[in-house]
Amino acid sequence: CINIIDFGCGKSYLTFALYYYMKILCKRDIQVIGLDLKDDVITMCNLLAKEFGYKNLHFYNGTVEDYFAKIEDKKCDLVITLHACDTATDYAIASAIKQNSKALLSVPCCRHELNQNYKESSNQAINQMLKYGIVKERFLSLATDVMRCELLKEKGYSTQLLEFIDVSHTPKNLLIRAVKKKSSSVNENSNYKELAKLVEQDICLAKLLESNIY
Repeated sequence: CINIIDFGCGKSYLTFALYYYMKILCKRDIQVIGLDLKDDVITMCNLLAKEFGYKNLHFYNGTVEDYFAKIEDKKCDLVITLHACDTATDYAIASAIKQNSKALLSVPCCRHELNQNYKESSNQAINQMLKYGIVKERFLSLATDVMRCELLKEKGYSTQLLEFIDVSHTPKNLLIRAVKKKSSSVNENSNYKELAKLVEQDICLAKLLESNIY
């Protein structure tokens, strides 16, 4: 059975579509869990799953940690997130790493952290480039996702950044795809430290991975 967790599922359009595709069309043996912090959304989604007869699709209020604290089988094959806002994406990735998920598919959203905390760099070339507000915003947004990928590399994942849907449909179309390597050894090719030095700050994911919680 393939165990899939949708972190911050919201109204669960993606969750239901994923379940229908994999379970109904592809006939795969799966269990899909949707997690969110809104009680009314969770109640609605569980009612819909019951109405559709989706027996292996369930929704719970809480985080990944809340969910795994309540069950014995801690197997997690795939974590997905769609437009988890700002550092919520970092929490989702940290949770996937902690649960030793075999794969991660994450579409980030609203990457404000580096931009909000950025101070003038000691690198004058960087200062010249980032004096334009729109360039600063886009550069630091992209840098955030590259840094996330580099941290995933350190935890033994093979990573890619992909455009998963045409920009004419949505500007939020960057997908982080990570697959756990068979070898659990630390990847020596991570450039996270160099990137953090370039922007002169760490991202939330790095802090979570260094904490005792993740």
